[in-house]
Amino acid sequence: MSRFVIFLVIAAIAYLAWFKIKKAKGEEKKKLIVWSIGGGIIAVLGFLAITGRLNFITAAITGLIALLPKALQLLRYLPILNHFRQQAKNSTQQQNNGSSQNNRTANQQNTMSPQQACDILGVQINASKEDIIKAHKRMMQKVHPDRGGSDYLAAQINQAKDTLLG
Repeated sequence: MSRFVIFLVIAAIAYLAWFKIKKAKGEEKKKLIVWSIGGGIIAVLGFLAITGRLNFITAAITGLIALLPKALQLLRYLPILNHFRQQAKNSTQQQNNGSSQNNRTANQQNTMSPQQACDILGVQINASKEDIIKAHKRMMQKVHPDRGGSDYLAAQINQAKDTLLG
């Protein structure tokens, strides 16, 4: 019975707030909406506390707080997502343009000479396959994106290895 009375009181307050918001104009209307939402949240929390169901919300908030560090770790992957989105956007633009000149200049920028590849990996031009692989592994351990390194540097090191190993 007491729950029904509480529900009727909350419904009456909500009706009066709705009626007052309906009559208000401009900035006063915005204020009343904000206050009504805040009051509604407080009323729902009060109702849940009185009826003994607030423990569900407490458990949900505690669970979210426990997951917060993992969510913050996932935020570091956002630059990668932006990189993929940018690549998709560029490929769509290239398909729409259809010009082979843009493709030729992009391919020229992506090619790497063997001397540049040797400079990047820090090996001689006549280095053996094993030396190139060791140098690649050593460099990737230093600049890998999973260890806080740069995506660009990792891509350059991979391209240098591919250039030298053919």
